[in-house]
Amino acid sequence: MRKRVLVIGIDSMDSELINKFIDDLSNIRQLKESSPDIKLKGVFPPDSPTSWASIYTGLNPAKHGVLFFVDPLEKTSKLLREELDNSTIKGRTFWDLAGKFGRKVYVFWPLLGYPVWEVNGIMVGRATTKDDVQMFPSIEDKRKLLELSGLRGLPGRNPNKFIEKGKNLLKKEAEFALKYLNEEWDLFFFYSSVLDPIQHSFWNYFDKTDPTYPGKNPYERVIPEFYKEYDKVVGRLVRAAGSDTIVILLSDHGHMRRPVYVVNINKILAEKKYLSINSSGKSVQTSIYKKRAVFMDFIARYKLGDIAAKLLRRLPKLKSMFIGSNIIDWENTIAYLSDLSGIKAYNYGGIVIRKDKLGNLSYEDVRNDIINILLNLKHPITNEPLMKWAKKREELYNGKFIEKYPDIVFEFHEDYGAGWSFKDSLITTSDSHNIQPGSHRKDTPVLFISNLEDKTPARENATLMDIAPTILDLLGIDWRGFDFDGRSIFKK
Repeated sequence: MRKRVLVIGIDSMDSELINKFIDDLSNIRQLKESSPDIKLKGVFPPDSPTSWASIYTGLNPAKHGVLFFVDPLEKTSKLLREELDNSTIKGRTFWDLAGKFGRKVYVFWPLLGYPVWEVNGIMVGRATTKDDVQMFPSIEDKRKLLELSGLRGLPGRNPNKFIEKGKNLLKKEAEFALKYLNEEWDLFFFYSSVLDPIQHSFWNYFDKTDPTYPGKNPYERVIPEFYKEYDKVVGRLVRAAGSDTIVILLSDHGHMRRPVYVVNINKILAEKKYLSINSSGKSVQTSIYKKRAVFMDFIARYKLGDIAAKLLRRLPKLKSMFIGSNIIDWENTIAYLSDLSGIKAYNYGGIVIRKDKLGNLSYEDVRNDIINILLNLKHPITNEPLMKWAKKREELYNGKFIEKYPDIVFEFHEDYGAGWSFKDSLITTSDSHNIQPGSHRKDTPVLFISNLEDKTPARENATLMDIAPTILDLLGIDWRGFDFDGRSIFKK
């Protein structure tokens, strides 16, 4: 008899936090104890859309193209009013492939799943920029579907309201899915994203090692409590699916403290003559940093992060306080830090090389020189390396969308992020840490697979690209007939 597969995808669930809270997570603990010990690695960058696209398709990001490295040379900031483009994954996901082999699939709220498309079963997708939920086929009351619109924004000055909205949404997601778990299906995919904004927003209330941890506070149990809420949902879904169902619990990335310090990459590039500053740049920069300091202090003090994020999306001039592109003399600049973050610091990034400004210089020589500079960056006091790694984009992945990546990509050690400043010292304190103190961690996603019986893992390490072929394998479909970058984690 063919086994059914229940896939529970929880955005941003962290394997190290699972271990930390495991005594309070009875259902997840049971899955963990019955699962092979497989360490899952994320993709670069560990953005949620990029990561889930790799999970769905079995392709590396350079092949599926769901990437968001923003070019600060653009005349206007692209407003976050448009839905994420799912055209490169539509019809190519693990549930689409399973459906083509006659498997009945039920898919609920996958990121990138809006607008929905025709599947061999049911698909429910929700918008990320507005309150809208679609269903194929359209068999539910639209008003009930709208109750499942996603959790958006930041807590701002009403954290309790934000927390309650998150809990209510998770409860409604579970109740909706449970109605359909009793039907006839072969593959059931339940996705939930509530944990991600909760960890982004409440990390410093929970993490006592965070320099901005306020001491004992009413929000220090918010993150642990949400893990407990998810444990309850996992238990309900697993029990409803039945004892003969294979269960996969996974996440796209883990979570960690957002970098408290930034390494000012553009300052280094300027010192090495790869970047040039306008003649008025120093005075303009001083003015900008004063305004930015006042702005960030005001936002942090009055908990207005949600308003700040909206303003930065809609006002390109305000965003210039964080990326400083108007200070750069573009006519004489060869290389610059790619705009990955704007207001938020990340511990990963990239450098763009402007081939039309190289003159007599060799592109590869410049790239090799900058990589060498990055790899040799040391902390001025401890002399410890600042970089985990730095490499050419082609050394990371290959695919037709590789040019969406900056020419050079890198990752700092976790305490450090990429900074845009030209004026400050090499390492400065991030003035945006308080806006969203939590950040994505590439190397600690979750993967537990339970009720395998005769399936034996072929290895102890896996990537997000291995998930799609693994699911097809568990459904009895030969995954080798597809052009995946990943492969099933199980032996033949």
